[in-house]
Amino acid sequence: MIDAVVLAGGGKQEPLTEQEGVSNKAFIKIEDKPLLGYVLKVLNEAQSIGRIVVVGPEAELQQLQQEGYRFDLIPESGSMLDNLAEGFAGLSGDRLAMVITGDIPLIKPEVVEEFLNLCGSLEHDFYYPVLRREAFARDFPETERTYVRLKEGLVTGGNLALLRPGWFLKNRKRLEMFISYRKKPLKLIKILPFSLIIKYLFKKLSISDLERFLSKLMNLEARAIICELAELGIDVDKVNDLELVKKYLSG
Repeated sequence: MIDAVVLAGGGKQEPLTEQEGVSNKAFIKIEDKPLLGYVLKVLNEAQSIGRIVVVGPEAELQQLQQEGYRFDLIPESGSMLDNLAEGFAGLSGDRLAMVITGDIPLIKPEVVEEFLNLCGSLEHDFYYPVLRREAFARDFPETERTYVRLKEGLVTGGNLALLRPGWFLKNRKRLEMFISYRKKPLKLIKILPFSLIIKYLFKKLSISDLERFLSKLMNLEARAIICELAELGIDVDKVNDLELVKKYLSG
């Protein structure tokens, strides 16, 4: 089984949270359930998920536990990487763990299971979903995403990954650039070697090219999972995002 670390910290005032009267978007409610609640329900129902650790504001998380949600609570301690370090601290360093954000309420247990199945034998150190534009056009045509063109087509990233806690605790700085660019794929392209930039300009840059580059950059064995699990890419960052997920969660 795979343990999961849910990142639900870093509450800050922004138009979305001000509109909804909360300090942290993970606690915005849709039909009397917070966004984080939808994620926790899915993780508890997914057969391959074992222990669930949530890193976030202590008082709000305690309230969710009182309401019956099952998870281990870790108080937030700072930045996203600070919180990830706290979440990983009590997990096995050698076993892959799932890292997932608390603001992707459209995921389903079968989506989690399918992603894990696509990862195969789980022998690598880092797995990340690369989502095809066609999946968004088919399932969520209203959503706005930033795509990058690779040899395999137009793609974007998701809000879930598998990572070995032991690698992170030793190589945290190597992950900082990837985290900062995870929603800005065009900036990530700019750090590529010149040979890969040429490939990108001629639409020849492939997933395997990026796997090799990231593996070397991050000192691990990375694998990109190209898939059509669009639910992994529907997070709630803006007012328009919230209206979109309200529409789908209300049926």
